[in-house]
Amino acid sequence: MVPQEPSITTAIAEPERPIGPIRPKDRIETIDVLRGFALLGVLVVNITGFSGVAAVGQEWMGFADKAVQEFIQFFFTSKFFSTFTMLFGIGFAIQIGRLEEKTGHYLWTYGRRLLVLFLFGMAHLVLKSDLISWYAICGAFLLLFRKVSSKALLLWALLLMPVPYLHLAIVSTLATAETPSQVLEETEQSEQRTNQQVEADNDDTDTDFGWNNYTGERAVRVYSEGDFSEVLTFNIQFRINRRTSWVNYLWDILGPLPLMLVGVFIGRRRILERIHDEGPLLRKAFWLGLGFGIAGTWFSQIVVGWTTMTGWVWFAGNVLFALAAWSMALGYGAGIVLLIQRDFWNKCLAPLQAVGRLALTNYLLQTLICTTLFYSYGLGLYGKFGPAAVTLLAIGIYLFQVALSLLWTRRFRFGPAEWLWRTLTYGKLQPMRL
Repeated sequence: MVPQEPSITTAIAEPERPIGPIRPKDRIETIDVLRGFALLGVLVVNITGFSGVAAVGQEWMGFADKAVQEFIQFFFTSKFFSTFTMLFGIGFAIQIGRLEEKTGHYLWTYGRRLLVLFLFGMAHLVLKSDLISWYAICGAFLLLFRKVSSKALLLWALLLMPVPYLHLAIVSTLATAETPSQVLEETEQSEQRTNQQVEADNDDTDTDFGWNNYTGERAVRVYSEGDFSEVLTFNIQFRINRRTSWVNYLWDILGPLPLMLVGVFIGRRRILERIHDEGPLLRKAFWLGLGFGIAGTWFSQIVVGWTTMTGWVWFAGNVLFALAAWSMALGYGAGIVLLIQRDFWNKCLAPLQAVGRLALTNYLLQTLICTTLFYSYGLGLYGKFGPAAVTLLAIGIYLFQVALSLLWTRRFRFGPAEWLWRTLTYGKLQPMRL
């Protein structure tokens, strides 16, 4: 159940308490519910990469597969990734505020927290990607904005978001002017791959820069036929090769960072701590967010289809798509917050709190389950199912995680990954049992 009064004020009023992980009774349960909700959307999109739907390139002809594919593309792709990333920024604002209140300084503790998260990302790379590590790196960049005013945070977010798109638009325009025929074709292919990256709300390598026909064919072979060592070698080699271009660094930082800045703004306003006082604002965010998000997503997909015209049309379409994804993510989040203030929906959504409390553990568990199901060293189901089947499977996996999380949180304070994260951050073993 969501408490009637935010509990963060209690934690801040106790400066004498030694610095350490937040106690269960001091958690902001609304944030945990939103994290749990976002993890469902992340899994629904990520599983298309794990299962081979996105990489095998089959033409799914059935009506159900086509309908599900379009539905996910429109309502899930980039939206839940945006929600999850904003929540990271909200968490940053709350953590920094608490550390400042308790100790007067925070760089050392928060730096260790990010370092451990970075190492989690490197370990996750063994199975799929280093997205978690880039969250940690972007978290370090957030420290540069800790003294920036709230209005300036939003301005920086809007200024930074289009930069990667702007670079590619300029490059494609200049290249087309020099050699219109051949370079135009190559630029369109590059933009198509880039658009896949922009629209992907996952960390799958099928949609990363550096992905080409050879890499895609090799990935299909490795994931469907290779043993564990081959998968490990491919994942590491791909990431190393991807680091040869500074543009990839630009995307990895400026993809999540602007969204995190929006989250810091929300965290500073303490909107999720005062949800009973923010009804009008939340309702506006819900209706305007969904309205602009749906309209922007629809129109941007039309505009992106005009990429043969100029790189600048492509630029406008993708920036609009990104803004629409942000808007829809805010609408989703506001809608969930409004629902949990109603008794019926509060009871229905309460289990998501347990999933959100174990967000890192559940994210890693999703990867472990999906790689075991689809990769050749597991059940070898890679490329065997279409979008409809793997989406149903994703829902089944998520429901399993809900049940498991509820059982776990009845006895333990942290998930296994959260426990290790906090133990390494604070330099001492943390108590696991409640």
